[in-house]
Amino acid sequence: MHFEATITSKGQVTLPARLREKLKLKDGDKVEFYLDHEGRVMLRPRNRSPQGFLDALPPRKPDPAIDSDDAAIARAVEERDVKTRRQEAKAR
Repeated sequence: MHFEATITSKGQVTLPARLREKLKLKDGDKVEFYLDHEGRVMLRPRNRSPQGFLDALPPRKPDPAIDSDDAAIARAVEERDVKTRRQEAKAR
């Protein structure tokens, strides 16, 4: 979902109506802004719990790259385990 707003000369931003509706914001509600480690800005309505805010977000799609990374790591661990067991068996 994409929303766009303009910053005024006073540094103010009007949140688009559709976003306010989605977040159930009304006049006088407070919001918090967070800056994450990647430089993304996140907005959290203060009128909802953090879990309520997270529940309102669309579900994340699984990233196939992560699945393949997990599989590659699992294979590497298995291969190292087999190699270690062979070395231990030879040492006996």
